[in-house]
Amino acid sequence: MCSGTHERRVKTYVLCQKGRMFVKQNGISEDVPIVLLFKAMGLQSDREIFELVCGGDSDYGDAFTINLEECTKLDIHTQQQALEWLGSRVRVPKRGNIQRGKPAEEAREFISDFILAHVPVINDNYRPKIMYIAVMARRVLMAMKDPTLVDDRDYVGNKRLELYPPPTPTSPN
Repeated sequence: MCSGTHERRVKTYVLCQKGRMFVKQNGISEDVPIVLLFKAMGLQSDREIFELVCGGDSDYGDAFTINLEECTKLDIHTQQQALEWLGSRVRVPKRGNIQRGKPAEEAREFISDFILAHVPVINDNYRPKIMYIAVMARRVLMAMKDPTLVDDRDYVGNKRLELYPPPTPTSPN
């Protein structure tokens, strides 16, 4: 997913590696487990995360459950722990003498400004970003279940083409 604002263009990906889902973005040094990102944005309940991504479909639930274990392996259970983990991995530009802030603040700024940059965060409300990432994760689960849903965005058949001038109907002679 390429997103941006008038200030910057960034790419945010939801990808699957060995059955686990991660969010990939250039401004962070490693792929972020998707559940960790949800926790950093304020979702505390594994149940709520599960329902947002999987809905009532047990097939998707079986495939997504492994992701809920990632935070437990990393010993991350709260939003503050998730923000600190994420903030310590945010890349700081190597321009001048820039001081790093607190990891949690770095993470909040990173989520607001770089993860899905075109989705605004107003008054620290990450809900629109949470919903967008949940939809992206659901589409990855759908593609895992049915590989025919995988499409190539560079394939010309997936492009919208406008022909100028528009074709005119021919009259029979």
